[in-house]
Amino acid sequence: MTEIYDRALAPSGLKITMFRVLRRLSNAGLPTITELAEIVELDRSSLSRNLKVLEREGLVCFEGSADERRKVVRLTPAGKAALKKALPLWVETQARMKSKIGREQDSIFTILSQLNHVRAGP
Repeated sequence: MTEIYDRALAPSGLKITMFRVLRRLSNAGLPTITELAEIVELDRSSLSRNLKVLEREGLVCFEGSADERRKVVRLTPAGKAALKKALPLWVETQARMKSKIGREQDSIFTILSQLNHVRAGP
């Protein structure tokens, strides 16, 4: 699924992991790194690695104290532009994925049920 979203978002220059962080950041105001980690449901070290990539790409910047725990994360104008370009691509892909999953939902649940039964044993 990641590959599908990455291909769909390619014209924006974002990968799905980058999009997810930027989208949540755009709705969060000015969170600290710790607050953003909670919002995006990533551990702080994983988020920090993602943020370093976003900073290197010029999509986010950090403001505040020298204390890493108190630094505020901000979308840059380039980050806002990339997000604006990516959002309709994501919405379109999300709709396609929901449509496909909806049609295949019964099959998925059947397979999961069978896998659960095999694990449980006789």
